[in-house]
Amino acid sequence: MANAIEDADVEIKLIIPGEAAEATCRLLGLEDDEGKRLTVYFWDKPSENGDDIRLPLSEAGAIIRLRKAVKGDEDDLTAKLRPCDVDALPEGWRANRDGKDWEFKIEQDWTGDTRVWAASLKVDGAFERPVAHAHGGGSSQGPRLTGDQRVLLASAGAGDDELEGLVALGPIEAVKWKPARRDLVHPLTAELWNAGNGLRFLELSLRARPADAPAAQNLLEHALLERGVQPPSQQVSKTRTVLTALARAHLGR
Repeated sequence: MANAIEDADVEIKLIIPGEAAEATCRLLGLEDDEGKRLTVYFWDKPSENGDDIRLPLSEAGAIIRLRKAVKGDEDDLTAKLRPCDVDALPEGWRANRDGKDWEFKIEQDWTGDTRVWAASLKVDGAFERPVAHAHGGGSSQGPRLTGDQRVLLASAGAGDDELEGLVALGPIEAVKWKPARRDLVHPLTAELWNAGNGLRFLELSLRARPADAPAAQNLLEHALLERGVQPPSQQVSKTRTVLTALARAHLGR
């Protein structure tokens, strides 16, 4: 496993929720018409447990995400494990790899003080948009996973039985930018999510080598403070928060 660890970059993220997300876009000069527009869907099996919403795939650290380009670029379907036990990954999937129309990546994920491993297998192509139920909030159309993606998910306990009867949750309207920033050493990516009902998140992220990551994280936070942006001290998972909200809509809660 040493090779995977040595080759793994760190993805550093800052999440800014709610009205502050739109305000931060303005402060950073992120214009809607200058970004790449995407429509995002996830799959899970939402259910109710008293007042709680259960999302078994998400709870197991398994994520299935479709990003459909509004125009131009190809779509992509990703199977991701986060958090990931790198020692439990299947043989042959313990280092970064890629091929025609696919990429497998192992990386560290730093969001505030939370640091976990993540592994993802992204496949590019043309994917159908899930058809929503009449009441909104979800679709029973399953994802078109490849065999390798199924093997990866199975290593986290999401086998064929767990992948039956999945519900598509979405759409999330997203805009993605890669702004040029002279005050940052590493390239910045910004992505704004709008899941409806006022639920919005702006994610700012960059990638660095492990030795450079602490300084890169501090520099990102400092650059935002100089622009008048104060990220929340308690960082939340935008994916889990949005999935829970979409699951509530699907279940009529």
